[in-house]
Amino acid sequence: MERFDLVVIGGGSAGLKAARTAAKRGARVALAEERETGGECFWAGCVPTKAMIRAAGVWNLIRRAPEFGICVEVKQADFADAMAYKDRAVHAVGGGGDPDAGLGRLGVRYFPERAYFLEPHILRVGSGEIYGERVIIATGTVPAVPPIPGLEEAGYITNREAVYLTSLPRSLIVLGAGPIGLEFAQTFHRFGAAVTVVEMAERVLPNEDADISALAESLLAKEGLKILTGARAVEAMTGEKGGKRVLAEQRGKTILLEAEEILVAAGRDAATRGLQLEAAGVEATLRAIRVDQYLRTSQPHIWAAGDVNGGLLFTHVASYEGKMAALNAFRDDPQPANTKAVPRATYIDPEVASIGMTEAQAREAGIEADIYASSFEDLDRAILHGEPHGLVKLVVERKTGQILGAHMIGPQADSLLAEVALAMQNRLPLSAVTDTMHAYPTFPEAVEAAALASPRAL
Repeated sequence: MERFDLVVIGGGSAGLKAARTAAKRGARVALAEERETGGECFWAGCVPTKAMIRAAGVWNLIRRAPEFGICVEVKQADFADAMAYKDRAVHAVGGGGDPDAGLGRLGVRYFPERAYFLEPHILRVGSGEIYGERVIIATGTVPAVPPIPGLEEAGYITNREAVYLTSLPRSLIVLGAGPIGLEFAQTFHRFGAAVTVVEMAERVLPNEDADISALAESLLAKEGLKILTGARAVEAMTGEKGGKRVLAEQRGKTILLEAEEILVAAGRDAATRGLQLEAAGVEATLRAIRVDQYLRTSQPHIWAAGDVNGGLLFTHVASYEGKMAALNAFRDDPQPANTKAVPRATYIDPEVASIGMTEAQAREAGIEADIYASSFEDLDRAILHGEPHGLVKLVVERKTGQILGAHMIGPQADSLLAEVALAMQNRLPLSAVTDTMHAYPTFPEAVEAAALASPRAL
């Protein structure tokens, strides 16, 4: 039986980072991944979807060409060709080489096979067994499928199937108005699908600031998406000519929806099926493996990093936690993972980006905070760009002037967030933004304008 200082289960962002971190520090490391390395983000999440979003955005801009005094003749958007572009882009991001080659160069023993626990330290990998002095579980998540009667029989797709489609569904019902649901909804709609979004919460992007959420919903509806909030799918069934139907309830009213396809984007479950966590004594729920602030599970020699532990489901967080778990696994004085100031973005058009506390969260925490905002309607660059739609909100602690959070929607919002993230990470006050010269005319002036709304600004 081969023995390793560390066995990593899962080859996504967290697992790869954990394996590389430990190997660089001289540990004997094994990594097991039964699917492709790279994880959900690379194969069925942020990487392919951003290429799809870009293609849909280009087509949308072409259709708007007359607004800019440009006359063009384009027959149609070819969805299959757009998906071929997506494939080329994903290949380019991956470097076009062997994604596992880097592990070998670091001395990591790579097992392209399924791994599961037989005992707390012993794992079955393929047809063999290995011993792990320490183990990091980094298996990520899988799409959560709500228990809607008839859904399995009617059939559906998730993000995993949606990124591999080569023909466009003529119509689509999207269950869920979180980032995944809205990104796919807008993308498919721009290519020509009739899209209806069904969301149980009272607003889209329910984890975002309420004003940002409201503006996002308004702009998407203006574009032509049908959005049902405060609605619940209660039954699915096969429709006529191979179509599908969903019966939804919204505030006491029953609504029958029909479409060619159903896309489920209703959250994520921890990918722990088949790991035999009970054999290792690791406590878990359907949604997450329980961990402490050091990412350690109920077993002192086993850690869980990335989406599988139910924290913030972002690639950059998974990579950070993979590194932290690997470091803590060999430390005498483990350090707590710090995810208080995590930037995040939803890549609808215009983009939504945020970090830290919302206005409501600050109030719930009993913090005296001031809110400073600026609209893209007053931003010269946005007007010149033909995109005067957006909002920046800064949440600032009244006593200290420290930035507690930033929430925005607008062109390049994901990039605008970096300025605030830098200030928050280094505990710089709001004056750090107002005292910094911003080029004119640029989108970052939207952040400056919000900061200048403070009476502290000169």
